[in-house]
Amino acid sequence: MKKLFLLFTVFVLIVGTVYSQQLNLDTAIERSARAVEEVLPQGTKVAILNFASTSETFSDHVIDELTGKLVNGRKITIVDRRNLALITQEMNLQLSGDVSDESAQAIGRMLGAQSIISGNLTNMGNFYRFRIRVINVETAAIQTQISLDLQNDEQVAFLLRGSQHNVPSVITTSPNTSTTGVAAPSIEGTVVPGANLPAKLTWLQRNADSHNTYILEINANENITPQTFEYSGTINITIVLRGIGGNHVIRLSSHGTMFTIRPNVTMILENNITLQGHSGNNASLVIVDGGNLRMYAGTAITGNTKSSGGGGGIDIPRGTFTMNGGTISNNIASSGNGGGVCVCGGTFTMNNGIISGNSAVSGGGVQVHDQTFTMSGGVISGNSASSRGGGVFIVDGRMSSVFIMRNGTITGNTARSEGGGVFVTNNRYCTFTKTGGTITGFNSDQNNGNVVRDDDGTIARRGHAAFVSTDRRKETTAGTGVNLSRDSNVGWDN
Repeated sequence: MKKLFLLFTVFVLIVGTVYSQQLNLDTAIERSARAVEEVLPQGTKVAILNFASTSETFSDHVIDELTGKLVNGRKITIVDRRNLALITQEMNLQLSGDVSDESAQAIGRMLGAQSIISGNLTNMGNFYRFRIRVINVETAAIQTQISLDLQNDEQVAFLLRGSQHNVPSVITTSPNTSTTGVAAPSIEGTVVPGANLPAKLTWLQRNADSHNTYILEINANENITPQTFEYSGTINITIVLRGIGGNHVIRLSSHGTMFTIRPNVTMILENNITLQGHSGNNASLVIVDGGNLRMYAGTAITGNTKSSGGGGGIDIPRGTFTMNGGTISNNIASSGNGGGVCVCGGTFTMNNGIISGNSAVSGGGVQVHDQTFTMSGGVISGNSASSRGGGVFIVDGRMSSVFIMRNGTITGNTARSEGGGVFVTNNRYCTFTKTGGTITGFNSDQNNGNVVRDDDGTIARRGHAAFVSTDRRKETTAGTGVNLSRDSNVGWDN
């Protein structure tokens, strides 16, 4: 009898231990947050990417609660997720399921994050397995993985009933498709021979002829030195960069400009191509110097720091740049203007795509200095300026500086002095005309609006949306129906 009692006692203890390890959802989220904080250094920038489950309601609840726990913990910095939908659309990803590490890294870089968090929920029969994983954006190393058993209680059941969907096992990119960018048209031409990109560029230098299109097929990640597209005695040459079998990264292996595009040459970033710069560089990643650059969905210009002067990503002293899709992200003009794009004598037309996460002294996203920037679509978001114009900075020069906004969105940018979204120098050489599109303002949208924020974090009413002068500034959101111009007294508020 004593043995039976002892066995029963042991059985009860074992069962009690098992059930005690099955946590409720709030406790699982709290423990996950603390585990993340324990492994990451103070101040780490983290993006919560996704949580895969059979219910959108459940996944959204986990993400919102985990975000709140980590924000309140004040150890790490959570990157605002407002640009995540735009970036995943550009990459043609859905976040309802598990995302490949390569795609997660790419998204993390575009968001300016150092680490990314993802998770999933697995039905184990009588309970659920709740997993959270943290990945280093640069190395893809798993920094920690949390696995907890979750009670199948009323709260979990209720959340799982809401907005159910089927969860795919792997999310992949689809070439030439995007809802935030235009796919390149079918381009035919001569496929350049060569074992790698440097060999193909050498062949092109020797053999390029007028009125021809040359296609550089990129089959793997490449490292190259600075290149100049200039072919003496020729005219009307088109060079197409095309990734084969997935996205491939072309990295700059030394200081300098990766591609300089001279007159009579058009360079097209067609699809599955990422141009990657590096910190400590002394030049723009791409210079349009009399030629033409076209950029389509599925391409990126990213990760370049220019130590002096403007145009961390692209500099346009002359020539034209047309952005039909793709992303320009995480570039820096550390002591100059135009972190993403510097329009300094050439012209820039933005029909679609994303300019995000760039920074500069002024014009975190785009600087307009002589010539014209026309925005007919796309998104300029999450850029920052240590002085003026978090999104767009319009400054006078030797000729007129013109910004025409017909459509698109400027949102979530930050400046420390004036013009969170747009700053316009107040003189006759600078023209700003807004006939469409949306420029958000902190006074209307404190979560996503453009904002002017002092060094100490103080919110300053100096043109959150747009700034021309102290008596002509826009603190609230200027939607599609609000027309603005620098000299108009209509549409501005103080």
